[in-house]
Amino acid sequence: MLTQLTVGGMAELFLGYTSGPGGFRKYVVIKRILPDARSNDQFVRMFLDEARITAAFNHPNIAQVFDLGEEDDGLYLAMEFIGGQNLNQVTSACLKKRQPVPLAFTLSVARDVCLALHYAHTFTSAGGEASPVIHRDVAQKNIMVTYDGTVKLLDFGIAKAKNSLERTSVGTVKGTTGYMSPEQVRGDPLDGRSDLFSVGVVMHELITGERLFAGKTERDEMVKILEDAIPWPSVLLPHISEDISRVVMRALERNVDRRYPSGRDMARAIEKAAGGKLMDADQRAALMKSLFAERMAATRSLLESADVTTSSQVLVSAKRALQKDDGPYLPERKATALSVVEARKKAEIAKLRAEAPGSDETAPPVKRSKLGAVWALLSLSLFLGLAYGAFRLTQLLEAEEKAPPPPPMGLGAMVPILPPNAPVPGGDVAVVEADKGTRAADAKDRDTKAGDTKAGDKDRDRDDATANRGSRGRKGKGEVTLFLDEPAEIFFKNKSLGRAPLVKKSLPVGQAELVLVGEDKKRRVLAVPVEAGKPVRLNLKLRELPGR
Repeated sequence: MLTQLTVGGMAELFLGYTSGPGGFRKYVVIKRILPDARSNDQFVRMFLDEARITAAFNHPNIAQVFDLGEEDDGLYLAMEFIGGQNLNQVTSACLKKRQPVPLAFTLSVARDVCLALHYAHTFTSAGGEASPVIHRDVAQKNIMVTYDGTVKLLDFGIAKAKNSLERTSVGTVKGTTGYMSPEQVRGDPLDGRSDLFSVGVVMHELITGERLFAGKTERDEMVKILEDAIPWPSVLLPHISEDISRVVMRALERNVDRRYPSGRDMARAIEKAAGGKLMDADQRAALMKSLFAERMAATRSLLESADVTTSSQVLVSAKRALQKDDGPYLPERKATALSVVEARKKAEIAKLRAEAPGSDETAPPVKRSKLGAVWALLSLSLFLGLAYGAFRLTQLLEAEEKAPPPPPMGLGAMVPILPPNAPVPGGDVAVVEADKGTRAADAKDRDTKAGDTKAGDKDRDRDDATANRGSRGRKGKGEVTLFLDEPAEIFFKNKSLGRAPLVKKSLPVGQAELVLVGEDKKRRVLAVPVEAGKPVRLNLKLRELPGR
C-alpha cells in the first residue's frame, strides 16, 4: 500500500502495487470494505457482484478488476490503476482556470461511454450465454479520463446483471439521484436505455455548464426528473447545433421507447452530429496535461515512492497534492424552462398587475442567466483556436453584474392560450375560450386606427396607445423558436410550418395562433405574441396544451 486515495460511505480506496522477480511491478487500486460496513450483508453482496461482473469484462473503456480476496480485515478488490481524473474534477479544473470544457471533448467522452455501455448491455459470457449488465450509476463521478486520454467507465458496484447475488426488488431505487432515469426513480424494471438517459444528463450538463436536475434534497431531484421541462441545449446556447441538441434530447426522452435503442446507436448519432469535431486520445491527453500538471507530477512521485530511495518529504508532498480539494463542480441552473402550467400562472399575474389602476409594475422577467452570453463567446473561441468548448464561467460575470439590468420582458407576453382563427387540415379546430378582457382588447385593436388617440381618461388613453403600437408593429416580423417534448406538426393560418422543433421561424408581428398536431392526432392551440426585434423562445410539454 502506498497511500489512501479516498473514503466513501461503505468502502475505501488505496493505491498499491504487486511485485515479483526481476523487478516486476504492477500498480493497482485496492478497494476495501470499511469496518462498519462489513456486517451489511446487502453491501457485501453488491461488492461481490462488482467483482464477478467486471472481472469478466475486457473493454478499453471499462476499468478492469484483477483480483478478489479476503484477509483478516475483510474483502478487497484489486483493480486497474487509472492515472487520471473524473468528469467532476475536469469541470472543476476548467472553472478554476477560467476556460470552458471543450465541446469536442464532451462529445468524444460521451461517445466512448456509450460504446462501453453497449459492450456491457450486450455482454456474453465465455460460455456463450447472454449476460447483459446495466450500470445504473452513470454519472460524472464514475467517468474518468486518464492522463493519456483514455475514457474509462468506473464503478459497477450497483450494476444489475443476470446472475447478480444482490436482487433489487421493484420499487427499490439505487444510483446517483440527479442522473437517474425516470423509470429508475419510479423503481420500475430497467434495461440498457436507462443508462443512456444518464449519459444524456451528463452531456446536457457538460454542454450547458449547469446541473440539469439539481435540487435541495434527493426527493426534489427525483421530482424534477419526472416532471420538469428539459430545455434544449440549443435554446439555452444558440451556438450549439440542432443536430447535437437532438442527440441529447433523444437520450433524455422520458418515454423509454423514444430513446436510442442501444449504446452503439447513440455513439453513432454523436459521431454524425459532431461532424468530425471529436477529440482523439492525444487531444484529450493534451487537455488533461494542461489542467492537471501538478497532480500528474504528484502521481509520478507516488509511483516512484515504491522505490526505497524516494525521500519521505517527496512522498508527503505528493500525497498532499493528490488530496487537495477539487473545488466547486457544476453550478445549479439559475432558470429552468417553464412548463405551460407555470407560464399560464405567471401570465395571469402579469395581466392582473397591468390592469391594476396606477400600476406600471410587471411580473418578473423570464430570462436565461447572463451566463449564457459568456458561454456562447467561450464556445465560439473554440473554433477560433483561442479556448476550449462550452463551460459556463461564473467568475467572469462579476464585472457585468455591476451594470444596470436590461428592461424586463413581462411574463404576460409569453404563453397565453387562445383559440385559433383558422381550421387545421384534416379535422376540427381545438378551441380554448379566451377571457373577456382579451376579447375586448382584440376588438378594440381591430377597430382602432393609428393616430386616433384622443384625450380622455387614463385607462382609455393607455389602451388606445397600446392598440396604435400594435397596428404599426404588425407591418414587421418577429422570430419564434418552439421546442416540444414530443413530435408534432405545427400549423399557422392553415399552412404547415413543419414538424417541431420550430427554430427561429419568422412570423408576422402580433398574436401568432399556432395549432400543434401530435402523434395522437389531437389538435392543440398555442397563441404566441410576436414582436419585432424580440425573439421568443419556448420549451413546452405538448400534452399540457389545451385541445380536443
